[in-house]
Amino acid sequence: MILGIISDTHDHLQRIAEAIDVFRNEKVGAVVHCGDFVAPFALKLFQRLECPFYAVFGNNDGERKGLLKTAATFGGEIQKPPHLFLIDNRKILLNHESLTEKKLNKLGIKPDFILTGHTHKADFTTLNGIPLINPGEACGWLTSEATIGILDLATGEYRKVVLNG
Repeated sequence: MILGIISDTHDHLQRIAEAIDVFRNEKVGAVVHCGDFVAPFALKLFQRLECPFYAVFGNNDGERKGLLKTAATFGGEIQKPPHLFLIDNRKILLNHESLTEKKLNKLGIKPDFILTGHTHKADFTTLNGIPLINPGEACGWLTSEATIGILDLATGEYRKVVLNG
């Protein structure tokens, strides 16, 4: 399965719409948001997806009840981080903030992939031998580079996608 990864959209409607178009063109089987939607009106755009939607709250997601209600209208789910879930027989650990080796060991789990956001910097590295992916900021507010990610869960191949917006 191909997984779409996005984070730190911060209400940038044009970039969210572009990311959704990329995910649809790539025919992703699911989309994961690593937090910081900010407001429910921005989350509404994700109802255009034709696949499952998983997310965690970020530190700027203040209107959590509204976000949960909006996600429920299109079958999406938003959890408190860290959130471990299974998709296509792969254990995905979803967190907004960065994880350290100490934090990961304290959780006592061994996921197949770790997905984070928060730093607004795209990164693909490993933590304790586990692929750790930060898709960067979809909004492009801080780095002037709006990015999302595409992950092949079967092969572990990851690709950063720069949005043109």
